[in-house]
Amino acid sequence: MILAVAIGTLTFQGCKKDKLPDVNDNELITTLRLKFVNNANAADVKLVTWRDLDGDGGAAPVIDPLNLKASATYSVSVDAILDESKTPAADIKADVLEENFDHLLVYAPSTGLNLTFSNFDKDKNNLPVGLTATGTTGAANTGTLKITLRHQPDVKNGTFAPGSTDVESIFPVTIAN
Repeated sequence: MILAVAIGTLTFQGCKKDKLPDVNDNELITTLRLKFVNNANAADVKLVTWRDLDGDGGAAPVIDPLNLKASATYSVSVDAILDESKTPAADIKADVLEENFDHLLVYAPSTGLNLTFSNFDKDKNNLPVGLTATGTTGAANTGTLKITLRHQPDVKNGTFAPGSTDVESIFPVTIAN
C-alpha cells in the first residue's frame, strides 16, 4: 500500500500541467471622462463624465451633457477611465495606455450630428487608439456621441468588429452658435 501511494504521488507530481497563459479579461469600467479643448480658445474647456457605479442594470448612469461651439475644432482626450468599485479607484486608463495595441476607443456621433473625429493617436502597429483625437463641429444641432472602448487582444485591426466591449457610453451633445 505504501508503494502504491508513493507511485501515485510521483505520477501526479510528474503530470503537473504547464502554467496557463494569462487571460486578458474585459475591464470593469464605472467612469469615463472626456476633455474637449477648443483650439481657438484654450479657456473653452469641456469636461464631461459618464458614470455607472453599479454597473449594468440597476440605476441608470449619470451622464454630463456635452455642449460644443459650432464651426470649431477641439483637441479631444480621454481624461479618465476608472473602476470606482475599488478603493482606491483603479486607473484603467493606465492599463489601456500600456496595452494600447489591444484597445480601441471608437467615437460614433449619431446620424446627422455635425461632429467628426480625426487624428487619433496610434499604437506601435500604427493603428488608432483613440485616447486623443481632433473633434470638428459644423452647424448648430443636437444628437448623441457614443464612445465605445473595445478590448481586442491579438485581433486589433483598426476597426470596431473584432474583440469585445469594455464599456459603452452615450453622451447627449448640443452644438450651438
